[in-house]
Amino acid sequence: MSKRLLLLASLLLLLIVPQGKVLAQTDPNLFKLPDTVCTGHEIAPFDIIEGAANYNWTFCPPNLGGLPNGNNMGAQQSMNATNGIVLAEDEGVTYSFHINTNGGVVRMRFLNGYEGAPSQVTQIGSTLNNPRGIYAAQDGGKWNLFIVAGTDSANSRLMHYTFTNGLKAMPTEVNLGNMGGALNGPKHLFLAKDQNGWYGFSFTKSDEMLRLSFGNALSNVPTVSNMGNIDGHFSGVSGITGIVELNNWHLFITNRTASTVNHITFGNALSNTPYVDNLGDLASRVVAPVGIAITRDCDAYYGYVLNYGTSSIITLKWDAQSIANPPAVTNHGNTSGFTQARALSGIARDSGSVYMLSVNGDNSISRVFFNPCTDASIPSSGQRLPPTFKLMEPGVYTIFLTINEGLPNVTTDCEQIVVYDHPPITLTNDLLLCQGDTTRLSVLSFSADSFKWSPNYNIDTLYGQFVNVHPTITTTYYVTAYYDVNCIVKNPIEVKVSKIVADAGPDRIISDGSRTVLGGPGTTLGTQYTYEWFPEIGFTRPTNLPVSEAQPPYDITYYLRVRNTDGCSDIDTVQVTVPCDDIHLPNAFTPGSGNESTNRFGIWNLQLVKINYFKIFDRWGKEVFTTTDKAGRWDGKVDGKDAPLGVYVWEIDANCANTQQRFRKSGTVTLLR
Repeated sequence: MSKRLLLLASLLLLLIVPQGKVLAQTDPNLFKLPDTVCTGHEIAPFDIIEGAANYNWTFCPPNLGGLPNGNNMGAQQSMNATNGIVLAEDEGVTYSFHINTNGGVVRMRFLNGYEGAPSQVTQIGSTLNNPRGIYAAQDGGKWNLFIVAGTDSANSRLMHYTFTNGLKAMPTEVNLGNMGGALNGPKHLFLAKDQNGWYGFSFTKSDEMLRLSFGNALSNVPTVSNMGNIDGHFSGVSGITGIVELNNWHLFITNRTASTVNHITFGNALSNTPYVDNLGDLASRVVAPVGIAITRDCDAYYGYVLNYGTSSIITLKWDAQSIANPPAVTNHGNTSGFTQARALSGIARDSGSVYMLSVNGDNSISRVFFNPCTDASIPSSGQRLPPTFKLMEPGVYTIFLTINEGLPNVTTDCEQIVVYDHPPITLTNDLLLCQGDTTRLSVLSFSADSFKWSPNYNIDTLYGQFVNVHPTITTTYYVTAYYDVNCIVKNPIEVKVSKIVADAGPDRIISDGSRTVLGGPGTTLGTQYTYEWFPEIGFTRPTNLPVSEAQPPYDITYYLRVRNTDGCSDIDTVQVTVPCDDIHLPNAFTPGSGNESTNRFGIWNLQLVKINYFKIFDRWGKEVFTTTDKAGRWDGKVDGKDAPLGVYVWEIDANCANTQQRFRKSGTVTLLR
């Protein structure tokens, strides 16, 4: 059976609904995907819904019904018998806010996401009296934080913190007081917006349910109505959350004293009279619960209840995809180092993972999380228009888009996609190239219609099976093989360039007998390089350095060879021209000075191949020195005795090595003592 038929069969099975179950909307059509692609094909979702508060794509989603991962992050100095914690993300940065029994309101910033430790902790607002409930919501483009605090009707209040410049900035704090005196030791808080406006729900210390009506904006002061302890179901309320399904509103309450979970339904408006269904202790798995969180996956709703009594977390799964049905329950035990757990946050998605944080009696934080699988090229995205992604193994995959995470109207759409193996393809392996060299890259796949290469950088053509490249820096070239519209595969080939340059310097002309520095600034330097100058003629400094010095005796071409540990080499030349166009002698010397360059007098020229004579006369015309050796030098002595200081006359008759040109010249030199 083909993979397409297998997928069709699996989808038909999904349409078989058990009798007596309420079926929720299973395809909210938040986005679309191609039905079938090959491995390595870049997938781009399309027809994506607009206007959501947030977008959370998961390209290889976690199993929210499985055993969660977890750990204990250790004690936090900012915590002191914490009563509540909420999570929020703003401008790509994740935050938590928590309230302490001593009245502190604390913001923690997680620069590396919820997988890391909090990196910045800030006290915000004034100290409160017994804060017991906290909730964060966005309205009008601004984040709002609400806290209920107090021990009785005389000192209870609702605090409103407005973050005009985002969660990174300090908020404006407003004390809304005890509106109509309805707050009486309030605890726990939940906010939601339906078609009629914003509503909040809290409880008094005697477990009476309160409804806060804000109207069309959270900036309004709410009116509060006491709905009582409906049918006596509430007993030690310890957590509250909510979700909307098919425009019907549902709240879930945990009761620590009674060890029960309550399901409250409002119908299509939060202003309606609610109905409470006591789900009980769910086969004794709920034991002194301290919090509850709910989200929606593709095939189900998932709830998580944290127990104080057993230091465990349990999963509630509504298999028939309706929150109105009884859930299946699984106890996962102590997955995260819970220690006298006090509160559980809502659910947050970060980099494809799903997170919850709990606060413990020892002032530590426990982290509960579900990681995505690893078959996708990228695990997740928080953008409405995500980057393209690839699935690298064949199979049937489900791609998730969850919008409005953390809000009651959270919605998840799931689209399945069949992935088959692309046809065989053979590529040039990644390779090492010496700088300045050219190499051939190749691709072979008999099923491909065409091939295209990129980038257009030092490459002889962008099309075909073979290309020649000569990059000067390490470059990753890509070849795209086109099979059909849903099987376009791009593969990388890295060409690592071993940098090596020899620079012998510019050609030059020097006077006969002069020295010149060899080597230019372009030579590659480093301990992994060796240097060699040749031929070894006329060098006055070592020849194994990138820069050397020579006194060439005639016109010559010097070579600089550079090698490195990658086995690469480069060579460069410098032409040194030494014209034989004059006779060069010093105009003074000092015999016995100890300086070899000044204690003798002779010809500097190296180009003179034949000295017919070189003579020196004193001022009376007496010859004091004569030689036909071009290396001959007068030491300032006559008949073995020091000649007197003064001016002496010299005469030279010599021939050049290159041109055989004859020079006859005379001049004077001063002998110094």
